Amino acid sequence: MLRIDERLPTSPLESEVVLHVRLHARRAVRRKTSEAAAALALLFGFGEEDEAWAAAVNSADPMHAGAALAQRLRGSSEAVVSLGHDASHLEHCRRWLATRKAQDKVFAEIEASDLATLLELSKARDLAVAKGLDARGTERYLPILIQGPTGTGKELLADAIHRLWQVSAKKTKAPFEVVHVGGMSADMINDELFGHVKGGFTGATSDRVGRLEAADGGTLLIDEVGDLPAEAQVRLLRFLQTQEVSRIGENKVRALRVRVIAATWHDLDKAVSEGRFREDLLHRLRVGAGIRLPPLAVRDGFFDDLLPAMLKKRGHTATPLNTRSVRDALARYEWPGNLRELAGVLDEVVALADGETIRLEHLPAHLQRRYLELPLHERAIGFLLDEVDGRGLPDEHVSWRIEQISASLERDALPAANEQLATIDQFLALLDDNTEGHRRNVEDVKELIRLDQQHRLAVEAHRFWQSVLALEAPASVKKLVLAASDRAKEEQAALHRKISAGDRQASIDANPWLRLFKEVHELPLLRGANTGELAKAFLAIFNIVKLFAPAAIEEIRSDATAGGFDKIREKVVGFFRDDDGTVVDAPTRPRAAKMTPDEWRELAAKHRTQRAAVDATGFDPTTIAKYFKQHGIKNPWAADPEPAEAAPE
Repeated sequence: MLRIDERLPTSPLESEVVLHVRLHARRAVRRKTSEAAAALALLFGFGEEDEAWAAAVNSADPMHAGAALAQRLRGSSEAVVSLGHDASHLEHCRRWLATRKAQDKVFAEIEASDLATLLELSKARDLAVAKGLDARGTERYLPILIQGPTGTGKELLADAIHRLWQVSAKKTKAPFEVVHVGGMSADMINDELFGHVKGGFTGATSDRVGRLEAADGGTLLIDEVGDLPAEAQVRLLRFLQTQEVSRIGENKVRALRVRVIAATWHDLDKAVSEGRFREDLLHRLRVGAGIRLPPLAVRDGFFDDLLPAMLKKRGHTATPLNTRSVRDALARYEWPGNLRELAGVLDEVVALADGETIRLEHLPAHLQRRYLELPLHERAIGFLLDEVDGRGLPDEHVSWRIEQISASLERDALPAANEQLATIDQFLALLDDNTEGHRRNVEDVKELIRLDQQHRLAVEAHRFWQSVLALEAPASVKKLVLAASDRAKEEQAALHRKISAGDRQASIDANPWLRLFKEVHELPLLRGANTGELAKAFLAIFNIVKLFAPAAIEEIRSDATAGGFDKIREKVVGFFRDDDGTVVDAPTRPRAAKMTPDEWRELAAKHRTQRAAVDATGFDPTTIAKYFKQHGIKNPWAADPEPAEAAPE
């Protein structure tokens, strides 16, 4: 027997979309509506219905019949059939949400094409006609909370919800009242919402009907509900619980039937945690998660899908309506004022264009600058597709533009040097090795760094041109872009061959210092250590050895060439043995013991004070005095064993 798996996408938003569509599709299948066959196909991830799906819907068990049909269409023999959940199914869901939005004129007027906003609008349609029970068990329409940044269309959505409800409830004359509480004092808000009677307070010379009472039988939108003061929150909560209100200054209770829609840009959950908003009021206003309108900046594809219709609504009819660069510039901007700000910009650019195709010069200066500050390759699509004065773009012009974009990639997108190669380059450059082989290794590493950067740039260029090919463009432009992509791929292969050539790498691998460094890096204690820090430590040890036993440097180089770390281990350990052959913890005595008389004389002549000699060598004064005496050298600091400060060298 077939089993149906309720698999979901990995993204929380995509999972929410799929679950929302499943809810409606299952309902249509269960009720056998006219959309039932399409709904069953959609449930199993198929975008088109046919007679087979209609037959499945009319069977005794539509879901099992649908699973069997899906299994057959997929050519599968597995006993488990998954409901739709992949990228193709998500696109089917997006189209279903867009179709549902367009079914009602009031929702069709709201600009949206992205998955997140379409989902919220579909949820809003559900809540518009959803009913619940109040504290007295009376059926009533649910309150709704709409949250979202300023300018995202919260009031427009509230009006659409009200108008959809009017049609559904057959109450075409039901009132829609709006009160904006932002910036009002507490007294003004109370009066605005609840009204007052004559004499209710000083200056109340006549009765005044509050907005709640005025909205009786219809809808009240409280805009910026997050700004309600504490007293008004309490009175609103009481009204939501009882559907009763008293005007300020009277004891009479008035029973009302009002659907409250609240809107705010505030994060009310945060306001609750900070004690600025009542938690019980939040739960009364918000059914489930409420409605959250996303900011314009995160609405994917908004300008590709909706800009033409928005321009035509403003009477703009040029051919083409706008250049690709204009569309890209609009999409790159953050739009802090969201749809409200966009509406103002479009009104301005349509007026400035005066019937001509809208170009970059018609946009406000801050949008122009934001776009033109981008490197050319990030503006590539508009740069490739924008015509010049409506004359089209011949192949020669497109080829020139492709060259300019390639130059921008090389100038602005060149990757940083490979970290490992850069560390090796730094390490070799700091070593005091004047042999011909070492100098050749330094040059080889620098060339490898250059080739590696160019190779990674070619990989990125090929990926870039492939992304351009995936976009909508004329066939003539795509042909030249494909040629650029092929050139980048060929360059990538040629550079890979150069990097893989054995001679240069073999020469570098034979470098005794790099060989020794790599072997030290692979010691169990140091495995995984930061390469750059290890290189610095390695150089520090190298310089100490060079300072106190320069003859040992050539021996270490020779031993590293012949046998690597194992061969020089004993020699290094021997360098740190005391005169009696035992290994000591502190390197002071063995280093002092290895110094020649000439080196001790140079030490005495080089430093004015004993403190300076101690700081330079790390030897204590007793050790210095001992070896001066052993080598018959007069101690120049015998009368000044520990001066307060070392003189400058």
